[in-house]
Amino acid sequence: MKASTKAALISALIFPGLGHLALRPPRGRRGLLFIVPTLAAAFYLLRSVLVLATQLVEEVETGRLGFDPIAIVERIHASGIDNAATNLASLVCIVCWLGAMVDVLWLGRQPAGR
Repeated sequence: MKASTKAALISALIFPGLGHLALRPPRGRRGLLFIVPTLAAAFYLLRSVLVLATQLVEEVETGRLGFDPIAIVERIHASGIDNAATNLASLVCIVCWLGAMVDVLWLGRQPAGR
């Protein structure tokens, strides 16, 4: 298997940008262009979900929200978690994931001196 294919699989299956580290050490810095934004977006999404989950658990425990799946889903939709910031963070994750795979395949086809 070619090194660029292995690197693309690493970026696709593990985390975007890690394939650059596996391709060649000088390419690792370029991988940071994918790793850093994806980490920031993933942490933002995780924090948003954990804050909402904590609120929902508290509401269920206090009795303000019934232990009904339909009511919980309606509360999630009413929370406003589907806003422009979370949509942008999701888009950043998707674009970085795809971009890292395409970039590492492209880098693998370049001559070694570049």
